Amino acid sequence: MALLAGGVLVFISAAVCYSVVMRYFFRSPSIWVVQTTEYGLLWMVFLGTAWLLREKGHVSVDIVYSHLGDRLKAKVDLVMYTLGGIACAVIFFFSLAYTVESITRGVNDVRAVTVPKWVVFGIIPIGMLFLCIQFFRIVRERYRGWKGRG
Repeated sequence: MALLAGGVLVFISAAVCYSVVMRYFFRSPSIWVVQTTEYGLLWMVFLGTAWLLREKGHVSVDIVYSHLGDRLKAKVDLVMYTLGGIACAVIFFFSLAYTVESITRGVNDVRAVTVPKWVVFGIIPIGMLFLCIQFFRIVRERYRGWKGRG
């Protein structure tokens, strides 16, 4: 999924360069570029978050956390990763319901280019599902490590 997010980034970069060249050199702006790059940014976020969590790449503020003992850090990690997984599960279910509703009602995003909304927002439940799974994988690993030390 991270590779697909990288591909989306390459597409966004190429589309913006294409738009600039068309606008300034040929006086023929492209109306689809802004809309598709917005969609691409959304897709990049939800494609890359699970990988980023696995790689411990998310920003963290550890002013208090760094002063905790190892056992307390392990407990805090279990609570925080569990809460993160639950939050992602909730977002997954609501976004899945919205996506299914968009499909059944035939809702379109009507702007420069008409696109079915489920195509745009369908990545949210997919990304949230994988992020939820990743959170609970970390919870399982941390719990096994904490239980083994106990």
